[in-house]
Amino acid sequence: MSVLSLLVTASLSGQQKTRFPDLRTALLAGGQMNGGFGPANLSWIDGGKRYSYIKSQEGGDEIRAFDPATGQDTLVFSAKGLTFPDSSAPFAYDQFQWAADYKHLVFQTNFQPIYRNSGTQDFYIYSLADRSLKLAARGARTAQLSPDGSMLGLERNGNLYAYDFATKHETQLTADATEHVFNGHYDWVYEEEFGQGQAWNWSPDSRHLAYWQVDERAEPVVQLSDYSRLHQDWTRIRIPQPGDSNPTVRIGVVDVKSGARTWLNPGLSGNYYVPRIYWTSRADTLALLTLNRQQDTLRVFFFDVKTGGKRLVLTQTSRTWIDVYDFYAGVQDLISFPTGRTEFYWLGDQDGWQHIYRYDYSGRLINQVTKGKWIVARIEGMDPGRGLIYYTGTEATPLERQLYEIRVDGTGKRVLTTAAGTHHIDMSPDTRYYVDRWSSLTTPQQSELWSTGTRMVKTLADNQAVKTWLQTNAYAPTEIF
Repeated sequence: MSVLSLLVTASLSGQQKTRFPDLRTALLAGGQMNGGFGPANLSWIDGGKRYSYIKSQEGGDEIRAFDPATGQDTLVFSAKGLTFPDSSAPFAYDQFQWAADYKHLVFQTNFQPIYRNSGTQDFYIYSLADRSLKLAARGARTAQLSPDGSMLGLERNGNLYAYDFATKHETQLTADATEHVFNGHYDWVYEEEFGQGQAWNWSPDSRHLAYWQVDERAEPVVQLSDYSRLHQDWTRIRIPQPGDSNPTVRIGVVDVKSGARTWLNPGLSGNYYVPRIYWTSRADTLALLTLNRQQDTLRVFFFDVKTGGKRLVLTQTSRTWIDVYDFYAGVQDLISFPTGRTEFYWLGDQDGWQHIYRYDYSGRLINQVTKGKWIVARIEGMDPGRGLIYYTGTEATPLERQLYEIRVDGTGKRVLTTAAGTHHIDMSPDTRYYVDRWSSLTTPQQSELWSTGTRMVKTLADNQAVKTWLQTNAYAPTEIF
């Protein structure tokens, strides 16, 4: 809403509303107009049985957990009285992530940015069982606990490592990094163009790490000058211009116990990208996506990570280009491989409108799940057992986002959200619950906890104070024209 809109005098039922006395007051009114967004840093845990969130408290933030089934709200973590290991300095962190076992928290501190999505940081592991805090890695770009919770994988200085909690031993998994050839992190091009900061993935069974090895030697050097200080500062970085050579990459898979490494070679000639890799629902099978430099031809390969054997599953072409993620809709992956099904799902625009397409592992199109002259904006969740997909789309109107449920065969579609407006959905992994943050031209931000059985469990934020403020203060509501 513009300042001019805020300064306009409005009248409701003949009642004169209060005007802003000056421009400064109008500029500072944003908080009164916007209101709250509900629980901060919400993350679904325990497979979707609970969600965690951060609650601001005097003396430090708390991490708490809420159980939608029982309504129980419990304290998970507080830094009050906690110090860094072997130090008297109070413990503080930049951000955190849950371990896959939901028994540990991984804290990141001392973040030093590099590119848009990456930087170096120190990682600490906190055990919920004994409330112990341990330093796990210092100066690493990325670190992630294995799915079984027994190891911490990490990338440091272009090499990959695995720390075993039982033996308290760190194993170096790669040792061939140089200044311009490195493992487990991207160069500027890959991170900027494909939106990821971590260039490696754990296998679901915690036995392997799959990773990118990036060779940026062919890229030209660009010098960036910073004149903001008394003396100039220069940064030299490898960024290709149109027509210059791109980095070359190859995908490796390493066995974290034996150290055995397998290279996965798609056998393509010329310059191409590998923008994504995915572990499929089949053990030891990795899906590898490639794009040509024009980004109008995408190929999906399946690899046996033990032998390196490959199979071309699918080739898709476009007259323009093909996306693998959607920055604006917040979709990191347009292709997904759900566990428990030997199928993959593609959010693509093969018929000219962005819809969900269902393929089997041979690359055969089973069916187009959604159809119509509207788009699926996001796949919000999937229940593989019941064969249900939840998505937000524009079928009602392109000015809104509504939540729908549909069967994977394209039948049984029903709309779950009813209020007119734009709905931002945060769904639990088991699809039993979702948090719906929505607003419209006439309703300020609402935050609600719902069951997918269409029952509202709890109002998290209704911003009644905003509604009250709007009733007594002058503003010009937005109009669609």
